[in-house]
Amino acid sequence: MSPIRKPLAKSLIKPLVAVGCTTALVTGATACGAIENISAGKKLENATDKLGERRSMSMELDLDVTPEQLIALSKSDGASEPMPREAAEALAGVKVSVAVQAKKPLAEAKDKDLVATQLKLSGPDGVLAEYRVMGKTAYVRLDMRAFGELSGEPVPSADEMPESMPGGKALRKILEGGWVKVDTAEMEKARAEVGGPGGKKASGGPELSPETSKKITKSLKKLFAREVTLKDTGSRDGADHVVATGPVRTLLTGIFDELRPFTDEIPGAEDLPTAKDFKDLPNKKIAVDFAIKNGTLAKASTDFAPLAEGLKKGDKLPVTLTFGEGGKIAVPSGATELDIAGMMDAMMGGFEAGGDADADAISGDNFTIEGDA
Repeated sequence: MSPIRKPLAKSLIKPLVAVGCTTALVTGATACGAIENISAGKKLENATDKLGERRSMSMELDLDVTPEQLIALSKSDGASEPMPREAAEALAGVKVSVAVQAKKPLAEAKDKDLVATQLKLSGPDGVLAEYRVMGKTAYVRLDMRAFGELSGEPVPSADEMPESMPGGKALRKILEGGWVKVDTAEMEKARAEVGGPGGKKASGGPELSPETSKKITKSLKKLFAREVTLKDTGSRDGADHVVATGPVRTLLTGIFDELRPFTDEIPGAEDLPTAKDFKDLPNKKIAVDFAIKNGTLAKASTDFAPLAEGLKKGDKLPVTLTFGEGGKIAVPSGATELDIAGMMDAMMGGFEAGGDADADAISGDNFTIEGDA
């Protein structure tokens, strides 16, 4: 691992934890019982229910900060090294967007009801990564040059990837920033064969059961009733506003403590964070402002400046989550098929034979094959 990549992995934890806290407040605040104004809780609950009535929805997370502010936020974790400037410059202004389409209202939809989903990571210079799932096919594209700059690791050019090797044509396409497609069943099979951390196979079913969902909701309701307060702050800029306030470390620790008894039932939850992972996170309170338009939740925004160290007076670390109509998610044109089974067979054959050149080219430090439909 390069001297940049190792501290990068550690320094990314704090901003991601901050974003996680926003999501936790967005999803849990409606369950609060300790509210200053009983109408505030009902107003927010009705607004989120309205989102669930839609058959398509989009969410965009906007991190509107400077590189210096991101570095200051990463310093809030005394156990980790500050974020390298290269990483901070790459992440400043990043936007994460999610869209989903379903045959039924989203509140009722299960996996089989989903028509399409989309996850996109964008930066100031364009799309960094995008992942779409349409039926049984997943589509992926990456800006490998940008990821190489972010990690500090050199990225091979497309010309260095021979098309004759297993999966070579698709890997060349990835290096060029083009679309590749893969069968989701083959992707899951490859994940199961490789196994999770420590060689364990992934646990959990393909979908959270209604019974488990009810148990988790009940547990989280109690947590938010204890720790989060809601207040109706009136109307401005054409929207009604409700503010949720709670302590960061207490909430994050409590959320994962409540989820831990259900680890075997939650897909992909093999290694949930513990209290030890959050011990250096300041337990200061943050407030999330929910904007409600036409009775529907339109935006959630917060400021993570209280968690950062060394900011100038008056500096803010704004994070905004915007909700909208999803619209149609299209199948990318010209996608090249990625044969995961063939690549896995080639790698295994190369390992058994002592490692041939083509197997080495698609394994080790060069490429990691994983995904989640």
